[in-house]
Amino acid sequence: MRRMPAATVVLMSVVAASSTPAQSVAPPRAFAGYAQPAIAPSACKMISIAQTQCEIPPMTAGRYLIEAAGTSSAPAAGANQALEIDVAGRRCGVGRDSVAWKSGPRTFRLDCEVTLLTDTPLTVKVIYADAAATKDPKGPAVTIRPLPWTGVLSAQPFAPGQ
Repeated sequence: MRRMPAATVVLMSVVAASSTPAQSVAPPRAFAGYAQPAIAPSACKMISIAQTQCEIPPMTAGRYLIEAAGTSSAPAAGANQALEIDVAGRRCGVGRDSVAWKSGPRTFRLDCEVTLLTDTPLTVKVIYADAAATKDPKGPAVTIRPLPWTGVLSAQPFAPGQ
């Protein structure tokens, strides 16, 4: 199974997920009044077998890893899967299974790294699709967990004039 790379939305570009033990999970002092809470599984609700939504509370600031997984079972060869992660109306990532599988159950995963700063609640939507397979009746699984701050506010690659 191929795992798609993390993408970032809202404030940040791609930032390495590696951290040292000394890094804080709490927002820096510049974000006084905000917190970086753990997002409990109870914050996520299955809307349908193709969609799960999670609510990020107001006054949240911090880096988070959103992990999405969709499971289907294929009766025969040729099935494939796709996932999309949407954070407050911004597409964080779309992943498509590039290799069809023969048969049986299979789980496809997509991750998204986000840095949030919000006064109001935000909705994270995970949309799952498959072809020639049957979706798990539990719907897509979603986990949202805080990541340590790195101190980097933005990093984007570009090629200077040659």
